[in-house]
Amino acid sequence: MYGDVHLYLAESAGNGRRDWLHALDVIEGLRPRAVVSGHKRDGDEDSPDDVARTRRYIEDFTAAAEKADGFGDLYEAMVGLYPQRVNRGVLWNSAKAVMA
Repeated sequence: MYGDVHLYLAESAGNGRRDWLHALDVIEGLRPRAVVSGHKRDGDEDSPDDVARTRRYIEDFTAAAEKADGFGDLYEAMVGLYPQRVNRGVLWNSAKAVMA
């Protein structure tokens, strides 16, 4: 689970993102009152809203990757969608790996 941080998706080729979305379905089905994100900004609460935010990011990344002509396009598309998220280096590496 991620908070307001770019997701590490460099190893999400094949079924990786689909499997992650399925795991999020399972977590949502449990109706948690708190979710501890492994990656988040210091001080952010442990909110179950991070499940939906993580899902949306994965879906947006997948859609942007399908449209991108290269990793730079994917990187720029995600920065445009999520300009406030921290750790753009992870996004850069993820875009390079997925578009290789």
